[in-house]
Amino acid sequence: MGAKKILVAVRPEDLPLVTGALGPEFCAVVCHTLREAEAALGPDIGMIACGVHFDRGAMFDFLRSAKTHPHARGLPFYLLLGEGSGHSEAVLRGIRSAARLLGATAFTDLSRLRRDFGEQAAYERLRAAVREALTPHETVR
Repeated sequence: MGAKKILVAVRPEDLPLVTGALGPEFCAVVCHTLREAEAALGPDIGMIACGVHFDRGAMFDFLRSAKTHPHARGLPFYLLLGEGSGHSEAVLRGIRSAARLLGATAFTDLSRLRRDFGEQAAYERLRAAVREALTPHETVR
């Protein structure tokens, strides 16, 4: 089997930001609805990146579904917040806490990352995290 793919679950309008951040290095399976995303979960997927505004707020539904799916339950699941969300810090803390409780690997605010590190450095940090997530790790017994 070839390299594992990233399942990217985002609104159509968020796709340019995500593909710009990932660059050409990774193979992505892009889904815009919960139904498409659930159907795409399979053994060729190595990680999941889901936008906070995916399918009109279905991110937590997808996270719960992925964490009970036989092929996806152990996959890294990253929630991504794109540009201009307008959410307060309190709302972002709530999303981050709920995501952690439901089993998400991480919550990444792309606009904050870009603001703090600059676009290129932010994207390289994101790509490094994706490389790490897609690297098979040995289980210590």
